[in-house]
Amino acid sequence: MVRFLLKFSGKSHSKQYKIVSLIIGAIFFLAVLPCIFMFIGFFMRKYININLNKIIELPVSIIGITAGLCFLIWTSVTQWKVGNGTPAPNAPTQRLITGGPYRYCRNPIEFGAIIYYLGIGTLLGGIITGITCFILGFTAGSIYHKFIEERELEERFGEEYKRYKENTPFIFPKIKTGNKNN
Repeated sequence: MVRFLLKFSGKSHSKQYKIVSLIIGAIFFLAVLPCIFMFIGFFMRKYININLNKIIELPVSIIGITAGLCFLIWTSVTQWKVGNGTPAPNAPTQRLITGGPYRYCRNPIEFGAIIYYLGIGTLLGGIITGITCFILGFTAGSIYHKFIEERELEERFGEEYKRYKENTPFIFPKIKTGNKNN
C-alpha cells in the first residue's frame, strides 16, 4: 500500500484534479463514513442506554460539528496553500507541512474528523451514536495513519519527518501552558 501511495507523490496535479479529489474525499469522509459509523452506533444503542437531555446533546453536536469542520477546513486550506496538495492520498502535498494545524498534531485531518463524527453522530442518533462514531473514526484513522501514512511520509521526507514526528503529538494536540518549565 505504501508503494502504491508513493506513486502519487512528487507529481504535480492540476487544480481541477485536486478539486475533484477534495470533493470526493469530502463526500466520503463527511457523509458516507459517518453514515456507516452511525449505523453501527444505532445498533450499539440497543445494548448501551444513556439518555442525556437534548439540552446537553445539542451543544455537544453543535460544538463537535463546528469545531471539527473548522479544523478540517483549516487543514485542507493549509495543505492546498503551503503543501501544494490535498488531504486525498491521490493528490498529496508536495512538501512536509509543520506549521498551521500541523504544529499542534501530526494528523489534524483525523482530529477534525473525529470531533465532527462525535457531533454529527450525537445530533442524529444521540450521545451513544456520537461516541461510537468518535471511537470508530479514531480507530480506523489511527490504524491507517500509523501503519500506512507514516511509513509513506518517512519514505518521502526522511529525517525531516522523523524529527517532526518526535516533537509533535500523533492526533490529540498538547495543551501548552504559559510556563515554559513544564
